[in-house]
Amino acid sequence: MAMKLEFFSHSQILAPFFFLIGLQLRNETTHIKQILLPSFAAVGGMIFPALIFISLNSDPKIQTGWPLVMPTDIALVMLVLLALGKGVRVELKTFLLALAVADDLLSILVLAGKYSGALKISEVVASIGAVLLGAVLGKVWFERVFVNFVNLVILPLYVFANIYPAISEGFEFNSTLGNSIIISRLVGKVIGITLFALIGSKILKQQLTITKSELVAGSTFAGMGLAVSIMIANLSYDSALLLNQSKEGLLLAAVISGVVGSAILMISKHRNLN
Repeated sequence: MAMKLEFFSHSQILAPFFFLIGLQLRNETTHIKQILLPSFAAVGGMIFPALIFISLNSDPKIQTGWPLVMPTDIALVMLVLLALGKGVRVELKTFLLALAVADDLLSILVLAGKYSGALKISEVVASIGAVLLGAVLGKVWFERVFVNFVNLVILPLYVFANIYPAISEGFEFNSTLGNSIIISRLVGKVIGITLFALIGSKILKQQLTITKSELVAGSTFAGMGLAVSIMIANLSYDSALLLNQSKEGLLLAAVISGVVGSAILMISKHRNLN
């Protein structure tokens, strides 16, 4: 069991996921005007979590993992939105998809820049190479099946294979690293995305297609990041203790972000009905 799990814990298994990012990137850039504002907001949603994480951790060994608080998993976000049903407007889904694609692309650029020396050739091919291939192709005939395969098989397998060993020895709910990840992702994403979206709408002269409450809820959902963040954690920490704490922090941050984001959406919807 352990050997099988270890196989799925390697980042090379994410090649189909990175290929999908490339496909989505190509599709999104065909509507360049529509993705400018979400992309601008994504930048804020990466800068603020990283700054908060660095400010909360004075230990250089912990600080080195600052990029892991930046990525957003659109699969997780869309899963929560799907669970919330028809109460979620299409405009919010569209905004979050464009934001997550930009977020993932920028995270991959950071990954390539900061960890180029640590990445194996196979990891470079499976990540950057797969993104480029997807962007060049732009479309595959089995895309719907492929999307489901990535979201329902590849990502859960990779996340489980990395998270399970960390929590099987006893889940640590309270650690300096874990807590800083939760705060950085939850607070940083909300402040960064909301602020940059509002500033961007003025600079780019584009009106937001979502309400303020949807923007805050969407920014909170963006705190849900596991797959790429786990990959970055694996590259950042040699210490088993820090690596486990980082994965536990990411898992808690994803759960809290999903719950808080859902609560904001439901409360705002309830107020609008009354």
